[in-house]
Amino acid sequence: MNLDPTSLKYLQDVVRVCRLVGVDNVAIEPKMIRGMDDDQKVVIFLNDEGLAIPNRKVPDFAFGSIGLSRLGVFQTRLDIARTQDKFTIEVVTKPDVPYVQSLVMKATGTKIDYRCMDPTKIKAPKKLNDVMKFRVKINAQAVTLLQKAVAAMSADVVTLISNSEGVSFELVDVNKDVFKHTFADDVEVLDDGKGVSFAHRYPVKTLLSMFKEDPAGTFEVGGKGLLLFPIAGINVYVLPQI
Repeated sequence: MNLDPTSLKYLQDVVRVCRLVGVDNVAIEPKMIRGMDDDQKVVIFLNDEGLAIPNRKVPDFAFGSIGLSRLGVFQTRLDIARTQDKFTIEVVTKPDVPYVQSLVMKATGTKIDYRCMDPTKIKAPKKLNDVMKFRVKINAQAVTLLQKAVAAMSADVVTLISNSEGVSFELVDVNKDVFKHTFADDVEVLDDGKGVSFAHRYPVKTLLSMFKEDPAGTFEVGGKGLLLFPIAGINVYVLPQI
């Protein structure tokens, strides 16, 4: 069975988003996509009943489940094969195994193997224990300023703060000097949330890489601090730092 163009495009989107936020293994299963970085700071999670807004359904793939690991290797091999004439990807399965064994990238005079992983072996949550309470809109000016602030403060963590004054980001350097900028006047309250106050810390490089993908988008914050930012229809969740 060859991978159809629509399925290939979706796999490429998933891989691109995972690599953007440092996730190297991802499981694509019926009605669910899940992955997590080695530091357990970022989770890729999407299902038909997920917490995401908008709620995007996971496509039904003819091959069932697939586990992709070594995503940098996958992308490099794909980049080689797809530039050749008569490019196709063969999906290799076994009758008694419910997941893809390997992908074989073929073109005129070229063949590249990529061994897949058992998706059940990929360590990533199958459920997220938080409910989105707030939605905040970002803007290009704030993203640019955050990028400059990271360089100026040499900070690894950014605190997102919401109160009666608006929504701000705050960075603190090793000398306890503070950089603070208010980028939104208000916050949209979701799911019967009360008030507008929250303050949670996140890895700043991760948030910056996400926000640069869609500097006019929105992010959501859960009652426990879980942050959601959808990219290319794939839901990226960032865990708050203690």
